[in-house]
Amino acid sequence: MIRVVLVGIEGAVNLGVIARTCVNFGVDELYIVKPVASLDEALNYAAKGRGFLENAVVTDSLDEAIKGVDMIVATSDEGYSESDMLRQAVDLSDFAERIFPRTRSVAILFGRESTGLTREEIGRADILVTIPANPAYPVLNVSQAVAVVLWELWKHRGMEAVNVPRKASRDLLGELLSLAVDVSRSVMSTEEKVARSRILWKRMLSKAMLTEKEARVLKYWLQRVRRQLRQDCLHE
Repeated sequence: MIRVVLVGIEGAVNLGVIARTCVNFGVDELYIVKPVASLDEALNYAAKGRGFLENAVVTDSLDEAIKGVDMIVATSDEGYSESDMLRQAVDLSDFAERIFPRTRSVAILFGRESTGLTREEIGRADILVTIPANPAYPVLNVSQAVAVVLWELWKHRGMEAVNVPRKASRDLLGELLSLAVDVSRSVMSTEEKVARSRILWKRMLSKAMLTEKEARVLKYWLQRVRRQLRQDCLHE
């Protein structure tokens, strides 16, 4: 299941074109968070996507827009940054080929035409995906970005292999993240470092595509590490 989430979309033309594109590539759901654009005006540009746009969920809450999916993906044109933990981006083609086919449901976040997604909104995602483009001018119009992302996913949709191990659930991955943060807090000197560690663990766990068995082994290991660290603190 693919859900497109448009955050603060500003242009009615873009919104209409995106709705049409969603129909082109078989998107299941469209959520629109705090739109600036007029939905009534956007209907004029939606063509065969008119009905799809009329059925879109309009909400003031990003929480509502990302609820109930296995993976949350943010998009950005800024690409990979080695120094910024929040921007450890995955190439779109890598995501589409390696991660997407093993994900049952995904929400893909697209930001405002003027400013994109905020750092807080990017931080809500499990993975940050970027579209490689000319470094001299890598910024795509949001409707273009949606089309490129959906086309890339369309090529790999329905290619999920049979007889593959069951993927770890979102709840189990959340437990792993909490354990990893607890361990980080025991060995790191500041909350700022713990926060950076949390982002790193969140990205790693999402990219790893752990099976349920692998996740449970890692959970057991992290629980043992946390227990040992707490015992060491008591004996100091």
